[in-house]
Amino acid sequence: MDNLDKEPAPHAPPVSTFYGGRSLHTRSHGETFFTLLDLKFRRNGLFLLDEPEAALSPQRQLSFLVLIHDVLQKYKDAQFIISTHSPIILGYPDAQIFSFDDGQVHEVEYEDTTSLQVVRQFVNEREKFLQELLKEDLPLFERDGK
Repeated sequence: MDNLDKEPAPHAPPVSTFYGGRSLHTRSHGETFFTLLDLKFRRNGLFLLDEPEAALSPQRQLSFLVLIHDVLQKYKDAQFIISTHSPIILGYPDAQIFSFDDGQVHEVEYEDTTSLQVVRQFVNEREKFLQELLKEDLPLFERDGK
């Protein structure tokens, strides 16, 4: 984007105009990602996202929920399909949640998602959770919090 703006195209605005008017390199990874989401989602469309939480802090995940809500309110033909492990993103009101656990696709309620249960257990019983997770006699492949 920066290189394209060094030699502007005739009769066309700088590329950075479409990304908030400044280089994406002046922002953190999460800020850049959220800027792209914000600018690209403001329309009707089918939006497919694979684990967007990887680039977003918990606070930005909450902002992402607001963005989704705003888009769905304004653009009636917008739809989101999101693959996520984030209990925050999974918590979007009236989201239809499908689990791919155990090799079978099935719909689950938010309260029954593994992601929420693991985070809830960690937050509510952190010391016990860590003590069990970090046992030295526990094989490494079993230390995934399950």
